[in-house]
Amino acid sequence: TDNIRHHLSKLLDIAREHNNSRSVTTGHSASGTYVLSQLERFGNCDAHKQRFVSPVWTVTQPPTLCVREPYRVDYIHETDFELMRYGGRSANITRGRVAVARACTADKVGDVGGRVVVVTAKCLLFETAFMLEQMGARAVVFVRSAQYKQPSRARVRLVEWREGDPLMTIPVLSATHSVGQVLTHASRVDIETHSQIDEVETFNILCVGRTGDPRNTIIVGAHLDSVRNGPGINDNGSGSSSVLEIQLTLAHTKFDPLNRLVFAWWGAEEDGLLGSRHFVHTMAHNWTNKWSVYEPRIEWSDIALDLNFDMLASPNYIALVHNGTDAPRNARIGSQRIQRVFENYFARHQYTYEVTDMRGGSDFLPFVQNGVP
Repeated sequence: TDNIRHHLSKLLDIAREHNNSRSVTTGHSASGTYVLSQLERFGNCDAHKQRFVSPVWTVTQPPTLCVREPYRVDYIHETDFELMRYGGRSANITRGRVAVARACTADKVGDVGGRVVVVTAKCLLFETAFMLEQMGARAVVFVRSAQYKQPSRARVRLVEWREGDPLMTIPVLSATHSVGQVLTHASRVDIETHSQIDEVETFNILCVGRTGDPRNTIIVGAHLDSVRNGPGINDNGSGSSSVLEIQLTLAHTKFDPLNRLVFAWWGAEEDGLLGSRHFVHTMAHNWTNKWSVYEPRIEWSDIALDLNFDMLASPNYIALVHNGTDAPRNARIGSQRIQRVFENYFARHQYTYEVTDMRGGSDFLPFVQNGVP
């Protein structure tokens, strides 16, 4: 525990030196340097960076939305409307003409060229917004259904984005149902946004064990990055420090595992699990980029299971074990067996725990979606 706290203090120092953050564009790189230095000095593995590109979306000022005709209504950001994440670059639309889309396909939305398109149908976000941009729309506003009282901050981006895939250029907003009712009867609106999307190079760190059966490889992973607006000591310095100390302890005790262990520190988790997605699709679907030729390959068929550690140090904690029943069918039985191992351990030591769903939110997701429990 003392060693884990030491790693956490180092990560906190790094965050303080990088605008109180360890995100992809702030302290993540220095965090990676620290982890690699520990592995090279005290670890027992072949450690390397797996490089990839991540889109980083930044908002510099709050957006504005105003109906201009047939009457003026100024709306409140975060209450009435929201600029959706990855919703385009900065724009200043004055008295933009409004078009209403009550369907999701190009043959049914009509002429949207040069217009602000208010979408009232329940559509796929990125696919619909990008289609409308390609059709010449100036901005897109998705209207939420009446059951939601707040606008959405969902990502408007391909879930499994990789370098070369498109990103939105025009603004994409979300509006509450009541605001949407007004927008559908508006003829002209003002929209101003201040945002940018940059594609930046980042990395995972992989520490490939030198012993153990490679045909039954176990991935032990945690994301190393933080959100932009905080140091990420719980989320997820706690998980990444714990994984680091597990590897160093095994090396110090000269533990000889039955199966090969691969320790992983994922990048860009806070930007949509992009680091773990890159690893999974590189191994499972032969994704490549300009760095792939220089990186050691782990055979996807050799990976037996993935253990993911996220947010282990909440001050008001409860131990949570993922419900393996939620995993896709091709990863369900293995996930259930892993669940029982943790439950039996907690029960044996009389630790309180709860079972939580396994539907999303962390880096286990790309694995179970591709058949690895």
